[in-house]
Amino acid sequence: MKKEQRFNYILGKLDQEKMVEFNPLSIELNISEDTVRRDIEELAKNGLLSKVRGGAIPRSENPLTFKDRIGYLSKDKEVIALKALRLIRNGQTIFLDGGTSVYTLVSLFPADIKLTVITNNVAIIPLLALYNGIKTIVLGGQYMKTTESLYGLEAVRGAEKFRADVFFLAPCSIDEKGVTATYLEEAELKQAMIASSDQVVVLCNFNKLDTKDPYAVCRLEDLSYVITEEDVNCKEFDFYKNAGIVFI
Repeated sequence: MKKEQRFNYILGKLDQEKMVEFNPLSIELNISEDTVRRDIEELAKNGLLSKVRGGAIPRSENPLTFKDRIGYLSKDKEVIALKALRLIRNGQTIFLDGGTSVYTLVSLFPADIKLTVITNNVAIIPLLALYNGIKTIVLGGQYMKTTESLYGLEAVRGAEKFRADVFFLAPCSIDEKGVTATYLEEAELKQAMIASSDQVVVLCNFNKLDTKDPYAVCRLEDLSYVITEEDVNCKEFDFYKNAGIVFI
């Protein structure tokens, strides 16, 4: 079967079932799982679907609210958070982005941690208030319900006033050209935080690799580390490693 025919089959199946998986598709198309994975990656790069762990979903399929997403893939996010904790030291000033991976990270902070946290993430403020050793600075701006975060010119200008040791960035998407975001305001604030940070650490579920959104945030060379739930030897990381990315 030609590649174009496989693409049509995958997209048709996705339209019917709202999710497709590598193994069933390989059997139905009589091809290897690696071929299915490459087909889905190509379709994802062209914006025709969204790659997820083990398969794909429709590009527009995003039915989960922020609070719903806190529990989605929660074990994977705990793995990411525990890896990220290795990079945090008492006395640091850190930027914390919006997103549920950041929420999980804050929930796993040691009780005696001492930090200055600068954030636009409204959802984590009650968590940060539980730590006596954390000084919390909230960037102002317009509230976005979908992410429970603040964005806009006021937030950007606020971020530009600080110098952080680490920025824990929760990307919407990341591919061979860099990190992208769903909303322009989101991208602009992330850029300001990157410019004001010594290190940029991406907290990224595996299913966000090889995906893209409309607004550019940064190039791969701007990143210090990428943290996922997968083992660092995962073969899907090879391209990014060759581009200089360090996985944790």
